[in-house]
Amino acid sequence: MRRMKKWCALFLTAIMLTGTLAGCSVDDNSTGDVGSQTEESTEKSGEAVTESKTDGSFKIGIAAREITNDYNRNIVSASQEVIEAAGGSVVIADAQADVQKHNENIENLINSGIDGLIVHLGDPEQMAPLMEAAEKKGIPVITNGVGSPVEHTLGDVNGDDPLMATLASDALLASIGYKGDVYVVWVPGAPLLETRKRIFEAVAADYPDVVIHEVPAEHNPAKVQTQIEEILTANPEEGSIAGIFGTYDQLVSGASEAIRRAGRGDEIKMIGIDGDVLGFQMLFQEDSPFVATVVMDTESIGRQSAEILLGVMDGSVDASTVSPKIPASCYVATRKNGVEAAEMKWGENFWEDVGLVKEDVEKMFPKEEDVIVALPSIP
Repeated sequence: MRRMKKWCALFLTAIMLTGTLAGCSVDDNSTGDVGSQTEESTEKSGEAVTESKTDGSFKIGIAAREITNDYNRNIVSASQEVIEAAGGSVVIADAQADVQKHNENIENLINSGIDGLIVHLGDPEQMAPLMEAAEKKGIPVITNGVGSPVEHTLGDVNGDDPLMATLASDALLASIGYKGDVYVVWVPGAPLLETRKRIFEAVAADYPDVVIHEVPAEHNPAKVQTQIEEILTANPEEGSIAGIFGTYDQLVSGASEAIRRAGRGDEIKMIGIDGDVLGFQMLFQEDSPFVATVVMDTESIGRQSAEILLGVMDGSVDASTVSPKIPASCYVATRKNGVEAAEMKWGENFWEDVGLVKEDVEKMFPKEEDVIVALPSIP
């Protein structure tokens, strides 16, 4: 397992450095690549813009607040594939985590002659006037990853965040015996992360021996690592930190590394949400505190967004029948079902792609439980 341990440490370090960048172009060659062989990218005023090389019979705009991790890339890529397979062309605008730029990109796309629009992430209140402008121009809009319906749109497609946060909360609290000091790492003002934090706090409120500490952060794993290092230094006693609730996998990758380097991976438990490649890397890493990630079907989010939008455009879907909230399935990946969960999410080539030996992982973390897929029941 020495080779696996060394490789994982290098992988996590690289990811944390990547996370410090402003954003990434959608034709990035990393995991979750969005059509690098069928698109070309240009830079406009700091904005990553990607367009299909071939003209389609219709044009769809995709405005992404950021495309920085597997969650973003998979959703955007899946939407793009559906649209281009249907004969359309795609224009993707990546605001690189700049909220103001995201809103400007949305406005620019609306005024660029597109036939439909997909918006990935954003603030519902800020986007509502822009969505009204699109509606007046006859441009149907669907959002994904926003977490709640936005006025003047068809609906929002996303993993069910209250459900995922509940599953993550249960996993973390069970792993620490429902007692101890828990640090919640989130980015203030990010709607999905605020929801996940709020759900954890509500679940934890039933356990009086759990004490919650807030760790407000930026979308920057390296900075989070520094924050957690300071917390570890201030709390050196064994048992002084029970767990860390990570509102998404990549955000707490630095925290995982800080805990591992401090030699406290067996003592402190940590969970995340998304099921990124990075999440599974942390799950399988020796001496890692990371014990679970809630995996969402990001590809389904992207596909459903495009399929519903195209259906409304061609008349096969009645816009009035589209639910304001369209959830995707999810499941909890732990070390007891991690091998199966990794292949369910990333396919059998996962091991080769990330440089791990499946047999080594199976020996280290033998299967004890099946993966159970969860989906909200909607009457």
